[in-house]
Amino acid sequence: MAIKNFITAALILLFAAGFQFKAHCQLFFPEDMVNVKGQVIDEITKEGVINAQVLNMRVRGGTMTDAFGKFSIQADPMDTLTFKSLNYKDKRVPVSAIFANENGLPKITMSPTRILLDQVEVNSSAPKINLYGIPTGKSSTVPQELRSDYFATRPKNITAVVKPISFLSYYLSKDEKEKRTALTAIHTEKDWQILSLVYNRDVIQKISGLQGDALDDFMLYCNAFNKLSTNATTFEVEQRIRELLIEYNEKQKAKKSAS
Repeated sequence: MAIKNFITAALILLFAAGFQFKAHCQLFFPEDMVNVKGQVIDEITKEGVINAQVLNMRVRGGTMTDAFGKFSIQADPMDTLTFKSLNYKDKRVPVSAIFANENGLPKITMSPTRILLDQVEVNSSAPKINLYGIPTGKSSTVPQELRSDYFATRPKNITAVVKPISFLSYYLSKDEKEKRTALTAIHTEKDWQILSLVYNRDVIQKISGLQGDALDDFMLYCNAFNKLSTNATTFEVEQRIRELLIEYNEKQKAKKSAS
């Protein structure tokens, strides 16, 4: 009796399990596969979406749309196709819904992804691109009115043979000499402005400790013999002032002894 009850209970459990499996699972057979055709289009422009992915997740397979957004794929009528494309929201469409469209080639619309960006201001400081391929020369820092009428730079001696008239005019012309004199003065003034940042009266006074006429006399001595370059550092300036101070004091002592 116990064995009969056990067999009955087992049969009931198997029947219940089979019913549940049938309710939640769908069996697919190759002969049920159909050819699904359609066109993926933009929801706004109504134009075909190129190279969109058409995926069947059940079989882990898929295809891509052509240049017109059209596609063709094998699927079971119970499948659901997934459509993916860059800058578009993913979309899932059942195959049955695609076949329900009887108005020509079925169309699947995809919505563009919209991203709100903050306003960006672009400023350019680079020179304009030469679109014509013509080489551009380097800009000159020399004012137009001070440029030579004959040469951009000091001519070499060989130029006297090749262009003798221009060579002589460059060196003998009064206008050319005045231009070169003005340029020398400008360069000297610029060099002095740069050097004065680290070499000035306050710096000399701080190092020498001199004041009044003695400071002015020592400054004249420094200006005449400092031999500092335009890009001299603070350390180089201070070291040179100390060296000149030693020389200056020795010469002052020698003058007093001679007198």
